[in-house]
Amino acid sequence: MNALDSILVLADRASEAQAALRKASVMARHFKASIELFACDTDHAWAIDDPSPAARTAISTCLGGTERYLDALRGSVAGNDLQITTRAACANSMEEGIESRIRALHPDLVIKTLMAVSDTTPMPPRALEMQLMRGCAVPLLVTRGRSWRPSTKFAAAIELDNHDPKLIASLIESVQFLAQGCGGEHLLVPGRSVDEVQNFVERNQVDVLVIGGPRAGSWRGPEPSTTERLLSVVECDVLIVPCSVTPSKTVVSLS
Repeated sequence: MNALDSILVLADRASEAQAALRKASVMARHFKASIELFACDTDHAWAIDDPSPAARTAISTCLGGTERYLDALRGSVAGNDLQITTRAACANSMEEGIESRIRALHPDLVIKTLMAVSDTTPMPPRALEMQLMRGCAVPLLVTRGRSWRPSTKFAAAIELDNHDPKLIASLIESVQFLAQGCGGEHLLVPGRSVDEVQNFVERNQVDVLVIGGPRAGSWRGPEPSTTERLLSVVECDVLIVPCSVTPSKTVVSLS
């Protein structure tokens, strides 16, 4: 990651989208980046390929309601110094909708709020969240809403999960770029296990942990993946730098 001009905020109603928008606002002000609030409806997927008037009305009503929700979310941001746009879509699945929007917008960063038991108690990512982490083609910042310290600490877990040299270089580049842009500091995490990384994060009061994306097939075994286990214990935000790119699908959106 060496540029941050465009940020895509995933504003699904199932999570606290304002937490993701707050983090996006902080980063947009530091990097002079634009923000898009994106929400995707899948409840009306049945109507996407149906040419009947009833289906077209259902899609239009769905997109209109989602756009009103996004407008209200955009209105919750104080100040007029940010460039914030909105986009509503209807897709067969959340994964298809998000992948399609990423391909169309080409954002430098995607931000998503993760569910939590409380403000300080992490919980394992849900299935849809894991799919997003596996397939997101650009860096993905997942947050539970904790505020960053004035001098934000970014740390790269370069030894976790036996990353290849190319990914390690990308992690180091990303953590240096973000720390410099936010006026914070960057650290390299010495540790190969989840416990070692967790202890380092807590001891050094890390605000954002930068890790490599899950490897292909890492979600299919009987045991939780490294990414899943890590997100079940760390309380800080986590930036996931992708290892691979997943093809996108077609969706219906509101321009």
